[in-house]
Amino acid sequence: MSRSRHKSSGDVAGTAEKGQCQVITVETKVKIIERVEPGEKLLDVAHSYNMNCSTIGTILKNKDTIMERVKSAVPMMSTIISKKRGKVMGEMEKLLSVWMQDQHQRRVLLRLMLIQVKAKSLYEDLKMKRGEELEGTSFNASHGWFHQFKARANLHKVKVSGKAVSVDMVAAQEFPEMLREITEEGKFT
Repeated sequence: MSRSRHKSSGDVAGTAEKGQCQVITVETKVKIIERVEPGEKLLDVAHSYNMNCSTIGTILKNKDTIMERVKSAVPMMSTIISKKRGKVMGEMEKLLSVWMQDQHQRRVLLRLMLIQVKAKSLYEDLKMKRGEELEGTSFNASHGWFHQFKARANLHKVKVSGKAVSVDMVAAQEFPEMLREITEEGKFT
């Protein structure tokens, strides 16, 4: 049931070269919605269309907009709903790229979770500077976004650890004192 990434049977119009987005027809989006809504697993649908789960999730999130397009009687094969990347997103990605390269030069181990938090923080700061024009927009810094960003920013040399380490700052600060007490009580050297 899975399709080749290089050849498409018309459901996904032109899987693009490196760094470009797939263009998905409204007809394909409706088929995806019709498969997921009755209960088919997101992962199975994603594999059958050779897409990421995050892409399927975005389609489902925009279900109302897609279905409105269908009702407007526009031919489904000719209509493509696309969202243009905003200036704030581009600016945030530039700043994040500079920050990541700086961390790499300092030999700081980057964790995916840290990068995601930094990206969200930069996005929110830039959004506040822009004001009302971005109200209602959100940015999740998902795994899919990160991998696409890394390719767009040409950050192939920057190594990122996928597993986030749980850091208990209070315990880390209290540990030296606890260790001193234990060594004194046990008369250890």
